[in-house]
Amino acid sequence: MHEDLFAQAEILAKLDPRKPKQANLRRAISSAYYGIFHFFVDEACRLQFGTQHAQAAYRHTLGRAFTHSVMKQACISFGGGTLKASVMKGLPHDDSGNYLIPEAIQDAASTFVELQEKRSVADYDRTERFKRSDVLIMIDQAKSDCANFAELCAKTLVIARRYVLTS
Repeated sequence: MHEDLFAQAEILAKLDPRKPKQANLRRAISSAYYGIFHFFVDEACRLQFGTQHAQAAYRHTLGRAFTHSVMKQACISFGGGTLKASVMKGLPHDDSGNYLIPEAIQDAASTFVELQEKRSVADYDRTERFKRSDVLIMIDQAKSDCANFAELCAKTLVIARRYVLTS
């Protein structure tokens, strides 16, 4: 679904060739935000229940439990590179006791927070004006961050599977 939302965002941002309508740019921002939101939900649900068709109902049910405000708070922590001690407990850390959050996670988390804030402005602040070029940059950033996040997750799974198979 997230890919469709990103595609919809691009279509809306480019819809008016000469002078973009603010309504289309605002809806493009909203679609880009929901694209990254659903990307995170989908990634989490697939990790929890797997990707097989038989688990789809479970993934969809779990997906309904995600809330925008809690995800924003988590993304603020991950995006800033800081996590609460209770969250970090059990995670691998360096010699100083610091857990370094991979850049792909920090970037995607920061983009989520930025897009959620922009979506709120786009939906509720009629005095704000958006430029097509800025909206397209936001969409590209969200797509890129999601791709980098997914690549990191795929690499991590490969490493974890190798570890399990050789243990």
